Amino acid sequence: MKVWRFIGFDDSFRNGVAYIVGCVTAGTYVEGFVIDRIEVDGFDVTDKIIELVNSSKFKIQLKCIFLDGITFAGFNVADIVEINEKTGIPVIVVMRRMPNFEEIERALRNLDRFEERLSKIRRAGNIHRLEGLFIQMIGCGLDEARMFLRASRLKGKVPEALRIAHLVASALIHGESKRR
Repeated sequence: MKVWRFIGFDDSFRNGVAYIVGCVTAGTYVEGFVIDRIEVDGFDVTDKIIELVNSSKFKIQLKCIFLDGITFAGFNVADIVEINEKTGIPVIVVMRRMPNFEEIERALRNLDRFEERLSKIRRAGNIHRLEGLFIQMIGCGLDEARMFLRASRLKGKVPEALRIAHLVASALIHGESKRR
């Protein structure tokens, strides 16, 4: 059986410094990383993800881009439609619990360009419960998303690429990995 490659993005931030880390896996085996800085509550995460994926030597082999939620470094909101369009790779947003949209909208109102941030969240589409997680997706259907999730996990529910990206991102900011 052919092993699929995935990339999972997570972030960590503190005191105005934020990193986004992409972990590339072949199935569950770690093959590499991409890293960049992003703005806290900024507007650059979409472009950074696109640039990191499109310039990666792994791009041609990637079956799916996993995102740990849709917001990074506070409320730097990823536009999954644009990421899919500009990379040509399916995007799956992975969440452990259903987001509280009323709470999110209330928080977004305290930031500049409220409507632009909210629009990116709405563009991500419906949330589906799948494999014990909540997901949003673009570029694939539920059956394909289920296959990607199953092929990308070592143990637990979360794709290994996301778990490892989280560990690396937290180590960059906090000096050691924070448990996932």
